Amino acid sequence: MNAIKKLLLLALLNCAFFVSNAQEADGRSMTEIMNAPNPEKAKELNLNNRSLTKLPPEIGRYVNIEKLWLNYNNLQSLPIEISKLTKLREIYINNNLFMRFPIELAKLPSLEKLEMQKNKLDALSPYVGRIARLRKLNLNSNKIDAIPVEIGGLTYLTELSIADNKLKSIPVEIGLLTKLKVINFEKNNITEIPVEIGALTNLNSVNFKANLIQVVPNELGELVNLTYVNMAKNQIKRIPNSFGNLVNLTTLNFDENQIKVLPSEISALLNLKELYLGANPWEKVPESMADFLKTLEYGQSAMVKKLVTTPKP
Repeated sequence: MNAIKKLLLLALLNCAFFVSNAQEADGRSMTEIMNAPNPEKAKELNLNNRSLTKLPPEIGRYVNIEKLWLNYNNLQSLPIEISKLTKLREIYINNNLFMRFPIELAKLPSLEKLEMQKNKLDALSPYVGRIARLRKLNLNSNKIDAIPVEIGGLTYLTELSIADNKLKSIPVEIGLLTKLKVINFEKNNITEIPVEIGALTNLNSVNFKANLIQVVPNELGELVNLTYVNMAKNQIKRIPNSFGNLVNLTTLNFDENQIKVLPSEISALLNLKELYLGANPWEKVPESMADFLKTLEYGQSAMVKKLVTTPKP
């Protein structure tokens, strides 16, 4: 009986070793890690900051890991053996040298979270649409200039972030991603928001800051679950009246646009705490909004307050 207890304790300690060391720097060499005994017992594996130019094919031995960190290396590709990690749920490949999207990721049936920030990706492969269970996708700070229509296949996606890239447009297929809660397209060259965004009724956060957008579709104002909208640093000339429907909104940012008139419907946003309207060529703000603007905690433009408080001649 004591022998059995000792074996069970040894097995638990072995598993605990893999888990407890996954998020910390592993002192073992790559050779030791790749040839470690019982790799199938590992649930997480941290290979951050090892100056890797290639991921050894022995990674395929870690068939039961659920999280894999490969940040801060010099990787440009992934080995086909990574497809053996059928239980992998999260993979982090930030700060590497990928120029092409690794299509091997499309063969990971359990993958739910993918981060590839700060690489050199100049395109997003159609294969991304085959990662059927993906829920969170972060491709910030690359050189991606287009999103393939196959993105519409990611019907489980809840968070999509492709900020600081070179996107010029968003495919209408984004309207198929009805589980989306967060979208972040800050700092691109996007000129138009597709009206299909109106189908994303679960959205609560939208960020289109620092693009080339001139028109905000009325459909965006129908997404009543929104709590955060950032449209700063664009070329927008008008805030849609439909924004008065966004009753759950707490933060609204239209700084640095071309807006001249503030619609009175904004005063219906009783949960709004932060309203940023600076650096716009304001001409008219309804006097009825004076009391509403005073209730805000942050961000109200000094020029806007002046327009609603200065007595008319």
